[in-house]
Amino acid sequence: MEKTANQTKKTSKEKWLLAAMIISMCIWGTSWSCAKVLGTYTNALNLSLMRFILVPLTLFPLTFFAKIKINVNKKGWLHIVGASVFILLYTLFFFKGVHKGFAGAGGVLVTTINPIFAYIIGLLISKILPKKQEYIGLLLGFIAGMTLLKVWDNSDAIFSIGNTYFLLAAFVWAVMSKISSHANKFGNAIGFSLWTHIIAAIILCFFVDFKSLEQTLITADAKFWFNILYFGIVNSALATTCFLYVTARIGAEKASTYIFIVPSTAVLTSFLFIGEHILWNTIVGGILGIIAVFIINGKFSRKKRTPPPIRNIVR
Repeated sequence: MEKTANQTKKTSKEKWLLAAMIISMCIWGTSWSCAKVLGTYTNALNLSLMRFILVPLTLFPLTFFAKIKINVNKKGWLHIVGASVFILLYTLFFFKGVHKGFAGAGGVLVTTINPIFAYIIGLLISKILPKKQEYIGLLLGFIAGMTLLKVWDNSDAIFSIGNTYFLLAAFVWAVMSKISSHANKFGNAIGFSLWTHIIAAIILCFFVDFKSLEQTLITADAKFWFNILYFGIVNSALATTCFLYVTARIGAEKASTYIFIVPSTAVLTSFLFIGEHILWNTIVGGILGIIAVFIINGKFSRKKRTPPPIRNIVR
């Protein structure tokens, strides 16, 4: 009976983690439209700094009232600094890509290529072999991205400058996810996220033109403030911290596959809020992406890769 009760409790917790991750991905889906709007006001460095300042301002009260400890042991600081560098690079590539390219294309490329990068990194580090269903799910997710991009009509656009930034963003986020998956070993995910954003903000202070930032803040209108507060607080602080929290419990490779939900959410919100038309390929691609999530997130049964036989190699 005790074993059954523990299993029920574990299943219930997994359902809450699933729900939290899905909500976070839906919030992330709106961030591409926000970034496009914010890009008309100022540059990527200024926007990134504001993001990294808003996140700690949001998390500090949360940790205080919830009595969450934010201390990190000595071994964890190396991971925090590493995560800070990669989340900083991701944010810069994210804004640069949106400014130089198309927000819709970016949302598709980053969210479909990221899980592939995460799995490759996981294979190289952990030396594990995915199950057949995981390969099928990743392939289906990639096909979903190509369908959303409608590559048969826009093949040249895939390799534009904007999309190059998006590919870089996908790679550095996969690395950051792998680093943050160890957060619980050094404290907790919220504390990990808090210090990661603080260090990223400190690093950015050496590169930002504060006169330009001050001018932006002085001339900003209500539209700017709504988007920056939503992007910094709801998207970056709450949704990203939730992503880090769940990642620390289920692993970077599995958590990254939920990002396939983002493209369809981005398409839906763009239709609702800015009146973009929904085409058949966006519907099909979105459905394929969601199916890919459920295929990959079945029961995992991984086998360790058998090491190759040792041979005499001339170096």
